[in-house]
Amino acid sequence: MRGTTIITGPYGVGKSEFCVNFAVRVAREYGGATIADLDVVNPYFRPREKVTQLATQGVAVMGDCLNNNTGQDLPAVSYAFLSRVRSGEDVIVDLAGGKLGLNLLAAAYDAISIAPHYEFLCVVNTFRRDTATAELMAEYVRQVNSSCKIAVTGLVNNGHMLRDTTAEHVLASQQEALKAAEILGIPLKYTMLRRGIYDEIGDEIKSDDVLIYDALTLREAWM
Repeated sequence: MRGTTIITGPYGVGKSEFCVNFAVRVAREYGGATIADLDVVNPYFRPREKVTQLATQGVAVMGDCLNNNTGQDLPAVSYAFLSRVRSGEDVIVDLAGGKLGLNLLAAAYDAISIAPHYEFLCVVNTFRRDTATAELMAEYVRQVNSSCKIAVTGLVNNGHMLRDTTAEHVLASQQEALKAAEILGIPLKYTMLRRGIYDEIGDEIKSDDVLIYDALTLREAWM
């Protein structure tokens, strides 16, 4: 998990929530992390809105270049994070899906491609239309790969129904994510799930790693 981790996925899968929780874990284990908030396509919940809270957990957020982190929908992104990418620091890039969102990666390609280490993760969730099945997951990743010079290196299962999420939801999404990973020839790298559900089914999780949370950061009122 060290180095640069780019995180993308279609609208509504929980990409930004995974990004924030992942960054907090990296900061806790390695002494700090940076989130580069490049999600300017239909942003509903954004890491830049939690700058103060995340700072107390060792996570710096680089949002737009207008120094206006809240209530700002202009696509005025900042690429100041690239200096940290080049130096090998732990940077997590919150990148929107779709062609428009993925285009923002182009300006960062040169720095990321020569970084000491990087991963490009796609978050999937069977309870969202664009990744409802293994075939749709695989097709979405192929579209991402065709739009970027950097190919997706792993999947993240974030099968959830917000406060109504059950162990069965997580496992059903995992089943499709594993099929998609096999189709694409890449690993299922992470599963994100609430601690109580992990306590129920931890031994049934098949991803390489697990990201456990106690409470959502961006949607805390929706729990």
